[in-house]
Amino acid sequence: MTSAGVDSKPQGISIPVPLPAGPPKRSVARLVLPGIVLTLVCLVPFLNKGYTIDDPVFLLAARQILHHPLRPMSYPLCWGAAQQCTDNAGVGFPGNAQGLMGYLLVPVILAGRAEWMAHLLQILLACIAVLAMVRLALRFGFDRVQAAVAGLMLVAIPPFLSMASTAMPDTAALALGLSGIERLLAWKAERRWHQAVIASLALGLAPYARPHMALLILLGGLWLVNDFRMRDARRQFRLEGYLWLPVLIAACILAAVNLLTHDPGSVSRAISVSSASLPSRAWRPIRFEHLPRNLGAYLLYLSFPIPFAAVWLAMHWRKAPMLLVLPAVSAPILHSLLFQSRSLALAWPMAAELYGFAAIGSMLHQCVRAWDRIGLLLSLWLLIPFPLIIYDHLPIKYLLAVTPAVVFILIRNLSILPRRRELSAYGAIVLACAAYSFVLLRADADFAECGRRAAAELIKPHVAAGEKVWFGGEWGFYWYAQEAGAKFAKPDEAGPNPGDLLAVGLMEHGKVTRRRFPKRKLIDSRRYDAPHGRTMGYGAGLYSNFMGYSLWVWKPETTNDYELWRIE
Repeated sequence: MTSAGVDSKPQGISIPVPLPAGPPKRSVARLVLPGIVLTLVCLVPFLNKGYTIDDPVFLLAARQILHHPLRPMSYPLCWGAAQQCTDNAGVGFPGNAQGLMGYLLVPVILAGRAEWMAHLLQILLACIAVLAMVRLALRFGFDRVQAAVAGLMLVAIPPFLSMASTAMPDTAALALGLSGIERLLAWKAERRWHQAVIASLALGLAPYARPHMALLILLGGLWLVNDFRMRDARRQFRLEGYLWLPVLIAACILAAVNLLTHDPGSVSRAISVSSASLPSRAWRPIRFEHLPRNLGAYLLYLSFPIPFAAVWLAMHWRKAPMLLVLPAVSAPILHSLLFQSRSLALAWPMAAELYGFAAIGSMLHQCVRAWDRIGLLLSLWLLIPFPLIIYDHLPIKYLLAVTPAVVFILIRNLSILPRRRELSAYGAIVLACAAYSFVLLRADADFAECGRRAAAELIKPHVAAGEKVWFGGEWGFYWYAQEAGAKFAKPDEAGPNPGDLLAVGLMEHGKVTRRRFPKRKLIDSRRYDAPHGRTMGYGAGLYSNFMGYSLWVWKPETTNDYELWRIE
């Protein structure tokens, strides 16, 4: 669809008429309400959830900003499975290109580092994302019910709620990216300069939260094109070249922010923990050997828990019945050939990957064949995380950026159904996805609590008693151990010395640190189970497909173990 008219309608896909002007504010307020209510109902119970996984990286960046405002990531960090240390976090993980969340978390540090403050900030960002989603749906020409459903689906589909319950930058990146695209299309339709300014700022800052959002700037430039035929595109650019100013300014803002906050003098020094515990070469996050696992994860996530493949294939299988048959038949065969396993239960991830591949291929084929401009643009949006398949891992949080495209694709396809069936389909998707998201929230709250409790029970009392406590481990334990008064046991520094205490989190890779001190005596330990299932470890990988393809597994008997040793 374009601001000048309506694209030709591909068979089996509903294309609404775009609005020539923005929707009324009162109308938007009512339509945003369902998505915001769902956000509050799901997230408010977890306002006091502990910090977890990568939260400490961005909290430490916020603390660094208070001392060096233009060097958010220039602080020492010890992280990773090998517990490697660098003198500058911006050189390694997560890099200078992700400093925005540190600035957003500065008020949290000033307010005493309270968890509820960070989670309240994320709820606000989530509500901004819902608002932008509804406005974008209305601007696309969807009716009021579909616009409200778009906001609900955005919230319900994982990993929206899971990431909004952390202190990580994914929700901020989504809120900025969505707002930028919506304001860019508003600028295209209404030509008001304040819309161009907001679009430039939002699109320019979104990649400073998550770098792969930079592709949204390029996608925004394509949204401004009325017709992809070269002759018409050149004519539009010649007559309306100023339309692309926000895109150019957004790219300049991104470059300027990264240059201003880059530390040119930083040098990463990987410190060997021990020859037995570290690989012969230093950790490198970009390797092509990660590609098969990450590509599989990308395709799998689009089948489950993101319902893209399920809905697309359900709506289009009659045109090509083999789309349903081939993945189910070929998955066990391929799994047996590749992994020498005949277990049908273990072949389901490959089947899901094949269904994801079939859905994407079918969509691209139909969009190209019908020259469906909006379908092609949504397909490109769906591919934004694709360059990350050569990164160390591809967690589902990187697919949060494509959730809006998924929602629009689902609504476009389901809107051809009779109204009652259409509404029933919307309701089923929202209920199923929201229920699964809440399961993830509940289990992840248990997981986050482990590091907080371990630090409070194993470290804090001994520090209060005047003893010297060291620790080894990452994730939430890394933050809470330091807050309790412990010091990280770096491999190149003296300590812990005989008589000192060493606290380690075993799942948090503290085994690497413990291994360096063979002469030790266990004086205390804690074991926390998973009464609501697991989101990390034992086959669950909410935050990393390296840990497992499933976001959640039901293994309440599994434990997170922490130990306190006396060094002899």
